[in-house]
Amino acid sequence: MNLWDRLSARDDAQDADASDRSRRDGGVEPRTSFVPRLDLILEMVAIAARLILDPLIYFALAIAVAVLVPGRTGDFVTAFFVAAGSLFLYRAQRWRRIPDHLRWLAWADLNKPLLRRLSLEAPGTYAHTIAMANLTEAACDAIGADGLLGRVGAYYHDIGKLRKPQHFVENQPRGRNPHDKLKPATSATIIRSHVRDGIELAMENGVPRPIRAFIAEHHGTLPIAYFLAKARERDDSVNAAEYAYPGPIPQSAETAVCMLADAAEATVRSLSDPTPQSIRASVDATVAARIAEGQLADAPITLRQLGIVRDQFVRILTGMYHGRIEYPSPGRTLSIPSKPDSRATA
Repeated sequence: MNLWDRLSARDDAQDADASDRSRRDGGVEPRTSFVPRLDLILEMVAIAARLILDPLIYFALAIAVAVLVPGRTGDFVTAFFVAAGSLFLYRAQRWRRIPDHLRWLAWADLNKPLLRRLSLEAPGTYAHTIAMANLTEAACDAIGADGLLGRVGAYYHDIGKLRKPQHFVENQPRGRNPHDKLKPATSATIIRSHVRDGIELAMENGVPRPIRAFIAEHHGTLPIAYFLAKARERDDSVNAAEYAYPGPIPQSAETAVCMLADAAEATVRSLSDPTPQSIRASVDATVAARIAEGQLADAPITLRQLGIVRDQFVRILTGMYHGRIEYPSPGRTLSIPSKPDSRATA
């Protein structure tokens, strides 16, 4: 039984104990108040907004009224619907994101079951996910992409690691790595499968397709370089395709930024001395490598926008990994030089 199952069983047992105590005391069980599900409300509002803002709905109503309602009344209502449809058609580019924005807000709730499981069962992955979401949203907003979708997609991009969290380095205690006892091919299969497992978990939980795209595309078709190198130490004739992610490569600006944020955050976190200069060099090298590997070939993102993305990553990562002062140990006092009293010398 995993941690999530144990926590659920404990909560059920506590609820049962509370019910038994209430019956023993002869009292009435407390009435639970109705708390509306914010995510469901936002989903319904998003559907309503999509219908209200769709110009085709108004043009269809105008045609129906023109056919079914004769006279001036019909002409007036038809003109109203045509005018409304024309307005929404004119503003469609700006307003089309409103329903999607509401929908992404519903899935941004960190109390969603998958994200709760991630925080409890894979805390290292969860911490990486939160940091990466900040990078992705800031960079997407800076280049005019959908920042909220980028944040939510980053939340869910690694949920496939819930199947075997202990096989991913960010969740492993120091000195304990289960891959040490596995063959490189087996390890590569486990690492690669977190993409497929993530898509399966997302579909089981009704995660929308645009968010699922982050799961499939955040590694593109990159090789699993570490285990490929270990396999080649044993046999030079290994099939490199067995040590690569299934893809596809990023198809949108948001998933492309997510791929870059994933790699940039991981590489900067591994730096022994994350100075602003080393962070800048690491981010530049990461972006250049993804371009050279052809991972951004299908993404609608320009070189100028990639430069903006790099600047946003460096700004945020420098703030995250800034230097800290050394605090005194409990057995050592912190000496503070005394300053002469200006009043005594006056």
